[in-house]
Amino acid sequence: MDEQKMDANSELRFIAMELTKLAEKKKKPFKAIAAEYIHNVYELDEMLKSTPPARASARRARAMSEDEQE
Repeated sequence: MDEQKMDANSELRFIAMELTKLAEKKKKPFKAIAAEYIHNVYELDEMLKSTPPARASARRARAMSEDEQE
């Protein structure tokens, strides 16, 4: 297995573990939490596609600045 596939598998395992914890915390089935996560990923993708690159960069810079202040 090449390194890129191993990295992707590692990320998927991490996401699955976090979704499992969230499902347990919210007392909801894993499938429901995973479906919500997938929906949110596609929604975010659409939001990013509709934001002009210059505005996206400015927002990203502001968000990073706010994170540093916390």
